[in-house]
Amino acid sequence: MNNTNTRIAWVDVLKFLGIWAIYIGHFGNKAGRVYPFVFSYHVPLFFFAAGFFSSRSIKYTPSAFLKKKTLQLMIPYVFFSLMALIIFTIQNDWNILQAKSALMGFIYGIRDQIVAGSLWFIPCLYVITVGDYIIVKIFKSKYASLVASAIAFVITQTLLPNNPATDPSWFMGVDSALFYYIYYALGNTMFPILNGDATTMIQHTIEAVAAVGAVIVTIITFFLTPSWFFGKIITYLPIINTFKLSTAFFSLIIALVIIYCNVFIAKVLSHISFLQELGKETLVFCGTEDTAKIAITKLLAMISLKVRLNSPFMTVAFSLFCLVISKFTLIEFFNNYFPRVVGKTNFKTANTPINLQ
Repeated sequence: MNNTNTRIAWVDVLKFLGIWAIYIGHFGNKAGRVYPFVFSYHVPLFFFAAGFFSSRSIKYTPSAFLKKKTLQLMIPYVFFSLMALIIFTIQNDWNILQAKSALMGFIYGIRDQIVAGSLWFIPCLYVITVGDYIIVKIFKSKYASLVASAIAFVITQTLLPNNPATDPSWFMGVDSALFYYIYYALGNTMFPILNGDATTMIQHTIEAVAAVGAVIVTIITFFLTPSWFFGKIITYLPIINTFKLSTAFFSLIIALVIIYCNVFIAKVLSHISFLQELGKETLVFCGTEDTAKIAITKLLAMISLKVRLNSPFMTVAFSLFCLVISKFTLIEFFNNYFPRVVGKTNFKTANTPINLQ
């Protein structure tokens, strides 16, 4: 498998594809049908990729692991939150009450209640990684996390008063963590298979069939939405629709299929080093998304270049433009002068769950 400085190339490219989808999705309806499409898989993709290397965490003592994750995730979260608070306060000319309200949103860390939309992911990932570490430490098996995540997923869809998939409400995104944990656990379980090289004709055939099938499902989902598949299934098996978990599990399966399609694309593009470099910085891309978009738009306006996202293509292209500009400005600046505040610590691991991992 293609590696760059002990990192796995296709994993970094996969993260690039994921963060690009995130940037596109946050432009909403301006992205046309791309908007609902990316929302069907982009957040699950990041939790899935985050789980790839979670088994390596078992080598740390509890105190060392907690310190590692706090430095890699929570310190950047605090820094990005304060930066976003300053930018939004100036941009929107907030008074002290409005700024206080936004600050409380950052402190609570609840998805959809933070003015900088992407930031909720960071504390949520922190909760998942710490919870998973505890489970694996206790049961001494990575499969314990898979069982625990399945139970957590079912609980979120059956017992909680608010479904965190649509109405999150718990401090630091704990309810969202319970919902997305299954993707993290599945990423850890499936990574050895995804990262393996086919050596026999049967393995090559299986990979080819799986890739073609994933691409077909992805294309159909893009044009007809995930509900089309579900509608077809319940037409022939109406009894499925009587199960409370049917919609949730179907959405899970569709997301995993599209994620696999992205894995296939990432492997095809894994030789492009620039995409690898972008994929390595997804934590900073996540933390600076809103501030970068505001800054880029306003700076372009200063030289009489107004951003007009009047077509889905322009939205997709501008999202990529924001990533590239951020890479050579904000990210280079933070990496060179303030690496620790953006999660660049002395813990050396290849493709660790950081950078939105």
